[in-house]
Amino acid sequence: MRQNQTHDEATQPRAHRAGLRTLLLGSALCALALQPFAATAASSDDTNIPSDSTVYPKGVTKAPAVASQCLACHGPTGISQIPEWPNLAGQSKEYLATQLGDFKSGKRVHPMMQPAIAAVTQTQIQTLAAYFSAQAPSTPKPPTTAAKAAPAMAAACAACHDTAAMPANPHLRGQKAPYLIEQLHAFKKGSRKSDMMAPMVQALSDQDIVDLAEHFSNLAPVTAGSGKQ
Repeated sequence: MRQNQTHDEATQPRAHRAGLRTLLLGSALCALALQPFAATAASSDDTNIPSDSTVYPKGVTKAPAVASQCLACHGPTGISQIPEWPNLAGQSKEYLATQLGDFKSGKRVHPMMQPAIAAVTQTQIQTLAAYFSAQAPSTPKPPTTAAKAAPAMAAACAACHDTAAMPANPHLRGQKAPYLIEQLHAFKKGSRKSDMMAPMVQALSDQDIVDLAEHFSNLAPVTAGSGKQ
C-alpha cells in the first residue's frame, strides 16, 4: 500500500527530498522489524477468523495475528508515523483487499510489500482488509493558516473517491499528503498502472499535485467502514 517508486529526485522540491530521506530511513527500520514476521506469517493460524468486516466493529482494536507484520510500518492502529506510507485505518475494505492482492500477484510492485505479503493467504488478505477498514481513521490537525480554496481538480477526484458508491476506489480524505503526492507522480509517470488515473493526472503540474494532496489530507476522513464523513 505504499508507493511503487519515487519520481526523479532531481525534480522534487527540497521539502520532498527531505521526505525521501525520512522514507529511506523508515524503510530500513521497517525492514528490520519485518524480519521475524515474514517467517511466521504462513504458520499463523488465522483461517478461523472470519473475513467479514462485521467481525471488527468500530472501537475493536485487537488485531488478528497476521496483522502484526503490517503494524511495524503502518502504525499500531493502522495510522502510519512515516509520512510517505499510507494510513490503513478506515480505508475502503474492497480497495485494501485489491491492493494486497495486487502486491501478492506482482501487478503492483514494491520492494518491501512483495516479501511482506508473499506468505499471506487469500483468506488472510480478506481478514487484513476487514480489520483495517473497521479501525478509526486519523484526524487531521487543525490548519495553522487560513484554508485555501479547493483546487480545480478536487471535484473531479471527489466524484470517484471517498464515496460509498465506489468502494473499490481509495479514500483520500485524511490520507498523508506526501504519500498522495508520490502516488500521483507514480500514476503520471506510469510506474503505477491505472487506466483510469493515468489520463486524469497527465495535465497536472507538480504544484497541482501538491495542492490536491494537501487539500485532501486536510479534510476529515470518511467514517470507518462507510462512505460518509
